Amino acid sequence: MTSIPDQELDFHYSPSRWSHRMSPDEVIAYHLDETAKGSKFSMWTLDCEEGITYGDSERQKFNIFHKKNASTRGAPIMVYIHGGYWQTKELGRENSSFLAVPLCNAGATVIAVGYDLAPEVSMNRIILQIKKALHLIIKLAKERQSSGIYLCGHSAGAHLAIMMLMSAFSEDDEYDCELIRGAVLVSGVYDLRPLTKTSMNVALGLSEDEAWRFSPLNFIQEISQHSQYRHVIVAVGEYDAPEFRRQSGEMEKILRDNGVKTNYIDV
Repeated sequence: MTSIPDQELDFHYSPSRWSHRMSPDEVIAYHLDETAKGSKFSMWTLDCEEGITYGDSERQKFNIFHKKNASTRGAPIMVYIHGGYWQTKELGRENSSFLAVPLCNAGATVIAVGYDLAPEVSMNRIILQIKKALHLIIKLAKERQSSGIYLCGHSAGAHLAIMMLMSAFSEDDEYDCELIRGAVLVSGVYDLRPLTKTSMNVALGLSEDEAWRFSPLNFIQEISQHSQYRHVIVAVGEYDAPEFRRQSGEMEKILRDNGVKTNYIDV
């Protein structure tokens, strides 16, 4: 748990305030602009299976990208889960494929996942939606004889990605869980308790007990048990907020100490 005074937590958990190049508003606008431009380029450059439905709402869909005219059989699958503190309406599957072109050109399939956001749905519902999406992606991976699924998430998406590492997915088929071969966790939040004292919690509505119940740090044994054969990369930016850097460093060390193969990348 952080030692930062409650009244300072909002500042320390606002990543846009820590840029050395731009104002907070400029950082957010730049992020949205760059992800949108990169995602449009992916739509123009790659083959896309658009709007695959896994749930009842408009946001519960994902887009599948692969190199034009290439076979998808046997390809590894990268699943990207966007950030935005589980509540930023401007982010979704439509602008989450900016990373697809180099990966698809190297032979991978990339899937950009959308999900419902707070305050319309609870944190519990969001986590269950991502798990439901992964159920369908695992079925797809089996049909296409994929060599493995790799999860990638940024910020809140990193939280959702690591939460999936503790899931068994199927009581009948252990191979379902084993299909998830690794994860790339970018600038994530793994202990949600400090957020209960910030403005981000207005939409989330988490009590401190609920925040701990949905914190990956609370499930280290389960995550480690399922991830002994996985490779987990934990990445941060040089000018990420110090709290994000602290949480990422602690998560990587705890996973490593529990026998998970990890790398820590400071960009």
